[in-house]
Amino acid sequence: MKPFSVTIFPVNMGGSNACRLELEAIFSPPYNAAHYGITLTTSPKQADMLLLFGSATFKAAPLINRLLASLPDDTKLVLLGSESASAAPFKEAYAVVGPVRDYEESDSESDLERVVLPKGKKITAYIAGSPPDPQTILDGILQAARGINTEILPPNQA
Repeated sequence: MKPFSVTIFPVNMGGSNACRLELEAIFSPPYNAAHYGITLTTSPKQADMLLLFGSATFKAAPLINRLLASLPDDTKLVLLGSESASAAPFKEAYAVVGPVRDYEESDSESDLERVVLPKGKKITAYIAGSPPDPQTILDGILQAARGINTEILPPNQA
């Protein structure tokens, strides 16, 4: 039997680095993500899962759109934290373009200035929190890797 493993590629779209710090914490001894078969990769095309976090900025949006369009179809997309899903608390900031949008919700005129999922790609999971704690991130990655489409809430909000 093949052991379970998932490689993730984290994408910081801008905003604060709180989600990044919590994500890095899952690889520390108390959580030990490597024990569950979770590893980081340096190439998005080799990743099983893409973690999108932070508020998308005007400068990052075109690059993220190109990255999303170039991904293999079986790559799972996970939104990490409330910034990526709603752009809060920076929604009104001059450099923020808003949350990640589905292809159906997009209008072609402003797509260059927004982060829009390519046609046929869907968000696999949303890990709630601002930022979510490391245990919630670990649970969310494992559930998304197993194909469970869900919204993962921190323990105090479940």
